[in-house]
Amino acid sequence: MVRKALTAGFALAGVLAGPACAPGRAAGPPPTTAPVSTTARAAAPTTIRATTTSTGPAAPPYAVGSVRLALVDPSRPTVSHGRRISASRALTTLVWFPRRPGPWPLVVFAHGYAVGPEPYESMLEAWATHGYVVAAPELPLDDPAVAGPNLDEADIDNLPGDLRFVTDQLVARGGTVASRIDPSRVAVAGHSDGAEAALAAAVAPPPTGQPPYRAVLVLGGQPIPGGAGHNPPMLVVQGDADTINPPSYGYTTWADGASPKYLLVMHGAGHLPPYQAGSRWLAGVEAATEAFFDAYLAGDRAPASVTGSVTGLATMSMRAA
Repeated sequence: MVRKALTAGFALAGVLAGPACAPGRAAGPPPTTAPVSTTARAAAPTTIRATTTSTGPAAPPYAVGSVRLALVDPSRPTVSHGRRISASRALTTLVWFPRRPGPWPLVVFAHGYAVGPEPYESMLEAWATHGYVVAAPELPLDDPAVAGPNLDEADIDNLPGDLRFVTDQLVARGGTVASRIDPSRVAVAGHSDGAEAALAAAVAPPPTGQPPYRAVLVLGGQPIPGGAGHNPPMLVVQGDADTINPPSYGYTTWADGASPKYLLVMHGAGHLPPYQAGSRWLAGVEAATEAFFDAYLAGDRAPASVTGSVTGLATMSMRAA
């Protein structure tokens, strides 16, 4: 499988994405990039889980509610393998939120290729119980449940724009969950291809009047050439037994990034399993990512307190300046 090129929608030429979640993917040279845009509209939401009228405990872990938002961006088409299959981009988004009154910081998450948000739901819901609104779009040509036979990794070029679109819709005045969100505290995160898209979105200047990303979380990703030194505070999580995006990709992403930056290396971990329910690494990943968000998004923890080292399981490195 050929690695796909990626653009963050600004003067970041030749941004490179990589092999994703589907096992057995090989790397190759990148093709040319394409720009993204973010004009949008949103359809009415539907709930995906029953909620109660109680707001639950006053401290973490918070009770969590959720909605499913049928977002549609009419400004960009959906093109699979060179064939235009829709004049718009459907970005149905799963949102988890604390049921306590907000507003809360927002984390927008991009899943990897050939999976949807479902494998990550335990981790994403954990972030919500900790005090974050968490949004995970179903990427139209990366999620096999949505794309079907139109699955196409080349669509990675459009993913930074998808993340920007979802972000802007969620914080838009009058939106379904806007009252729960603090638009001044927004982060972007992702895994594999989604991690590279998140990093590209994070280093791109936001559209006029829209919130910048204050932090970026890169799970099992790789560097984006031309983006070194432009990132907000960054946490890179890398399995040292990852055979899809090998450890050198994560280490280089961290080395190339601007400080403050953190690198969590999970010993013996592969590509997707560390972020799934039942994984022996998941509790450590949740603790480290929550501490990172607390420090750089919520602002209620000192940066030096962002830790994740566990003997024999994970090692955290930090560079503050």
